[in-house]
Amino acid sequence: MRKVQLLFFTIGIFFSLGSFSQSVTPSILNASGGTYPPTYYRFEWSFGEAMAIETMLSPNLIVTNGVLQPGTDKPASIDNGGGWGGDEIRILPNPTQSVLEIDFFSKQQGKVSMKLYDASGRYLGNREFDYFGVGRIEKWDLSRYPSGEYFLYIRLEPTGNSVGKKGGFKVIKIR
Repeated sequence: MRKVQLLFFTIGIFFSLGSFSQSVTPSILNASGGTYPPTYYRFEWSFGEAMAIETMLSPNLIVTNGVLQPGTDKPASIDNGGGWGGDEIRILPNPTQSVLEIDFFSKQQGKVSMKLYDASGRYLGNREFDYFGVGRIEKWDLSRYPSGEYFLYIRLEPTGNSVGKKGGFKVIKIR
């Protein structure tokens, strides 16, 4: 009876150790380094890695020595809601005295139209441009308008079959 228990225990340990082999993720081992992810681009650096680039293959694992492995800890997500994500547009400075900067960080391509309205809903102007999904900075001079609240409506008509994006943003003009 004792041998049977020992046999089942050994088989159980064997199968439990085998389950850990399914959790291989891209990783890197080096002396020092880091990452700076809070921007649109992800910066990674490393010190102490070998300069020789070599790839070792097995049936279910690829190890590349000498380069940074891709970051798959934060896979890209797709928003099908049709609104701008919190990190896709940045409007600054807000409040502004003169020039408003609109920074685009979306990866979706298409035609962007921006329309400006005052607090009463009166149309003040528009801008249109082709957006290629690689980031863009647009500037809009508000110095000729009086102080107050304005609304900037930004819409992206996509190329292809993706869902468009749209959103309204409150802008405050001072002095």
